[in-house]
Amino acid sequence: MPIIWIGFIVVGLIGIICLIRSHFELHRLVVTEYEIASPKLEQIWDGYRIAVLGDLHNNEFGENNQTLLGAVKEAKPDIILIVGDLMVVKEWKEKDFSITDTILKGLSEIAPVYYANGNHELRMEQSPAQYPGWNEEFQQILKKYQIHYLIDQTVLLKREETAIALSGLNIGEEYYKFKGKKRPLAPHYIETKIGIPQKDQFHILMAHTPLYVEEYAQWGADLVLAGHFHGGTIRLPILGGVMTPQMQFFSGLDRGLVKRGATRMIVTGGLGTHSINIRLNNPPELVMVTLRSGNRKDRCQKGKRVKK
Repeated sequence: MPIIWIGFIVVGLIGIICLIRSHFELHRLVVTEYEIASPKLEQIWDGYRIAVLGDLHNNEFGENNQTLLGAVKEAKPDIILIVGDLMVVKEWKEKDFSITDTILKGLSEIAPVYYANGNHELRMEQSPAQYPGWNEEFQQILKKYQIHYLIDQTVLLKREETAIALSGLNIGEEYYKFKGKKRPLAPHYIETKIGIPQKDQFHILMAHTPLYVEEYAQWGADLVLAGHFHGGTIRLPILGGVMTPQMQFFSGLDRGLVKRGATRMIVTGGLGTHSINIRLNNPPELVMVTLRSGNRKDRCQKGKRVKK
């Protein structure tokens, strides 16, 4: 047999193995634990638990997402934050909010839920003619389960006489379009949308895309929670994630803890996929954040697999 044919066979076998592995990995949920410390946090906030979910894209872990919901419940969060894209909003996709309804119902029974837009929620909101009735049905689900929907809004989370701030930034759809380089945010973009943070108050910013981490840091966020990049789709040793949904390669911002000065950004690898339904060395991820008071080191515990 010619060597070239042997090469084709080997490449084909490797491709098949990768696809099988990816199919397995798409439903292999892990829980990644972080500890984030700040001198701005008073002792009463020490141990405060935050569950972070992003980019589910109608994926399911067990019947009615019971595996995912069970993992969230077992982690005992004080609050649940969703950083966008629970569903898939595409021209080729029929309107179906059954999974969104089920997951929000289940989460709302565990802890208070706060939700910030991803680009898919933004798409159905800004293109009602293309997606008739989509946003209306979504808003009804949010109201039904009393989900706090933060669209360029800030709320105070209180414990006794102290509070931390939580903001949801709704980034315009034009900033999700990548054409070879990052599109600069308009001057004072974040300040115009959600104001200026208080310097002495711990401030959490939910921002779907991690691409603007420098701008989030300059604005003054203490902790940024992001997603969107799906963990880089395929992760390679040392190099990290290969590509984002916007076809950026080796961005370095696709999963994990990113530091910019005093700002910490945690990027969830996400829970699902949509157009490119592949994950390799990049399991779906539920992120748990524990806040710590004082000047301690940030910590990250490798993702622990959730048993079905």
